[in-house]
Amino acid sequence: MYILMISRGIPTPHYPQWGCFEKDQAEALARLGHKVIVMSIDARFKRHRGSLGLHHSSINGVEYYNQVVLPGELFSRILGRERYWATIKRNYYIRLAEKIIALHGRPDVIYSQFFTNTAFGVDIKKSFGVPLVAIEHYSKFNDFTFTQLEKKCAAYAFQGADKIIAVADTLARNINKLFNKDCSVVHNMFGVEFEGKFNISSRDKDKPLVFVSTASLIYRKGFDVLINAFAEAGLPKDKWCMKIIGWGEEYNNLKRQISEHHLQNNILLLGKMTKSQIVAELSSSHAFILPSRSENFSVAVLEALALGLPVLATECGGIKECIDDSNGVIVPVDNVPALAEGIKQIYAGYDNFDRVAIARDSHQRFSPLSIARQITNILESVTI
Repeated sequence: MYILMISRGIPTPHYPQWGCFEKDQAEALARLGHKVIVMSIDARFKRHRGSLGLHHSSINGVEYYNQVVLPGELFSRILGRERYWATIKRNYYIRLAEKIIALHGRPDVIYSQFFTNTAFGVDIKKSFGVPLVAIEHYSKFNDFTFTQLEKKCAAYAFQGADKIIAVADTLARNINKLFNKDCSVVHNMFGVEFEGKFNISSRDKDKPLVFVSTASLIYRKGFDVLINAFAEAGLPKDKWCMKIIGWGEEYNNLKRQISEHHLQNNILLLGKMTKSQIVAELSSSHAFILPSRSENFSVAVLEALALGLPVLATECGGIKECIDDSNGVIVPVDNVPALAEGIKQIYAGYDNFDRVAIARDSHQRFSPLSIARQITNILESVTI
């Protein structure tokens, strides 16, 4: 099957999370023997995007076409965001699809990631007569904080798609409630970098228990709550360490908060890392923490489970679809005392978790090939 995927972009050293979901899925689908071409329009107002124009690369059996264009923010200020999306940005997508089809032929199916890309996928579908499957990850459909323009765009996208995939049961229910559209549920996957990487040795009880987390340092991720929870938990300072991997606008606030609680030697902000570096850090850690205020189906949690780490997570999005008593602890969102108790529970009961069983279960349920097969079945259903 020839799949044309519409992505946000391609991960780079400066922006390792940009398009990471899409890259993992594209490569997993290619491993099943599909021809996968990924297209993206980069209209961000960001440095280090690359030069203007079309960039082509071939990585792990997938062809990537990324068009870097003038920042959409400039046009949006003049035309308004809705008019910009409906005219200039739509034209970018149609023209890029034309170029790809001229080079590679007409795809069997369009597979779009996130509702904004799905809206442009609807336009491509109408222009070239290709069926469209959309997959949705957007967390704001769970807490209903999206704008009216986002809701209008999502309605157009979902009504025009032939099939919709949601990455969690909760998201599927909310899309049905908001847009009266049924969704298939296919969970996120961990990347190929985490396949078969668990090599679990016994814990040295004379050394600190190492907690770890990976996420952007933004308010939604709840790291301010986590820092307060560690302060409240009162664990012996020589017996634990918390490593936070990621970067974002809350970095200085979190650093200040850590200092105020005198936890500089315990809570470490490690900054951005590549996937291989993240694998190394998680492999040398003992437990993972997700303190988010809102999520859909956290890939970071799946990556931790793939390496056999028990997970302490807040009850948001699809967390109950991957965490139970056998592999972690779930606590309420935005609740410092509950998170502190969860930290103490993991700390005291760490040896009760079977890390090999955690890793094996994760590989059976969330491996790239397992998820890619589920996606394939849905893509094939619209091409018959």
